[in-house]
Amino acid sequence: MSKVVLVIPTMHQGGAERVMSELANAWSAQQHEIHLVLLAKSKSFYYINDNVIIHNLGFSHSQLLNKIFNELKVFFKLRKILKEQNPDFVLSFMSKYNILTILAASNLNLKVFVSDRSNPKKQLPFLISFLRKITYRFAHGIVAQTSLAKSVLEENTGNRNIVVIPNPLKAVSVCENIEKDKIILNVGRLVEEKGQKYLLEALTKIKDTEWKIAILGDGPLYDQLKEQAEKLGLSDRVIMPGVVNEIDHWLTKASVFAFPSVSEGFPNALVEAMAAGLPCVSFDCDAGPRDIIIDGKNGYLVPVRDVEVFASRLETLINNAAIRTRLSKEAAKIVNDFGVEKISDDYLAFCMGQ
Repeated sequence: MSKVVLVIPTMHQGGAERVMSELANAWSAQQHEIHLVLLAKSKSFYYINDNVIIHNLGFSHSQLLNKIFNELKVFFKLRKILKEQNPDFVLSFMSKYNILTILAASNLNLKVFVSDRSNPKKQLPFLISFLRKITYRFAHGIVAQTSLAKSVLEENTGNRNIVVIPNPLKAVSVCENIEKDKIILNVGRLVEEKGQKYLLEALTKIKDTEWKIAILGDGPLYDQLKEQAEKLGLSDRVIMPGVVNEIDHWLTKASVFAFPSVSEGFPNALVEAMAAGLPCVSFDCDAGPRDIIIDGKNGYLVPVRDVEVFASRLETLINNAAIRTRLSKEAAKIVNDFGVEKISDDYLAFCMGQ
């Protein structure tokens, strides 16, 4: 069996954190020795099984001098763990922390694999971009989430040992005793990149006023989106319960899934909705949806920020149960390609096979 060290800042709710938890749980269930290093102080949103050994390094944001001191302290703590554990490989997520991990493992003769988790075209701060270009060439390998991410990383880092592995699909339990309702569902953090404001605009163009939108998630734009819904006269048609634990309940209850993201790394929420058999309408942003949706076959792709077409596709699904059923059946087939067992095995094969 292998010994693996996984590195991530926190286990807060998020796509990268969910994937890391899935990998940790899957590998530990296979009797591999898994060490999960959490760089910052945080409460875990995701379940981690008892066989995973967790190291909390306790970084906390504070005044500038204290922050620098804390960063140095975390660097040396991480290096100490890597040296003491001497794992078969190290896997780190997220650009800034990947740089830290590569540097902390320098001269320790360890295999370090890294993975960026955001839109590959996203503009990084200059220092992070500069350090990534220098350090990533020393990574033993890089896991990209999409083909676009791979090509961008090859160009920007010079590393040629890059493989595309999509995110594992969270197990979705369809609740048989729940009836479908006239709900268009969206799940995601309430930030600009997720584009919920375009979904609200689209709702104003949908003639059937019995249909409602449910936006699950929290974030800095919560109050702004509430205010937008009120100004558009949609308050009675928009449900915003914040973060919910029973997402499967909503996936079962909804009839359509809307994904208006304008920037993505890999769209976990979209994959989960398709696995639950929801017909989906998505913006065709740079990375993610086009790797998953074949337009017109298992969902709809719409030009980014084109609210008119987005609303039109939603209306097509609202007005035609036969199309909803056809797209639903095709969407559900996604489970064959994104199962946790398959994706975790792909990661392991790449990291152990190098």
